[in-house]
Amino acid sequence: MADPASTDSEGQVTPEAQALILQAVSRHFPPELVNRLDNLLIFNKLSHTAILKIVELRLSEIQKRLDDRRITLRVTSEATAWIAKEGWSEIYGARSVARLLQKEVLSKLARKLVEGKIR
Repeated sequence: MADPASTDSEGQVTPEAQALILQAVSRHFPPELVNRLDNLLIFNKLSHTAILKIVELRLSEIQKRLDDRRITLRVTSEATAWIAKEGWSEIYGARSVARLLQKEVLSKLARKLVEGKIR
């Protein structure tokens, strides 16, 4: 995990942290591999607003899948905030949002559809 001082107040990676990351890459990987890379990208920390937008985007993708069945998915702002909070990780960012939506929304929805509880 990176040092908290590696990002500024807006979650942007500092130039000092970028230099340390590039040094670590050079120490860890052989020069033959590093020289074959066109570019190394260092991602900034996602803001809470960005995570919420990702959740909303994923929920709209789920809704599009449900449109053919004429099913409307209604998600409260509290539920969206919960998904954003639970689906975000300091290390992995928003990668677990999709897994959380699969577990808490899609799997449960599929079960209810198969059981005939949603028509």
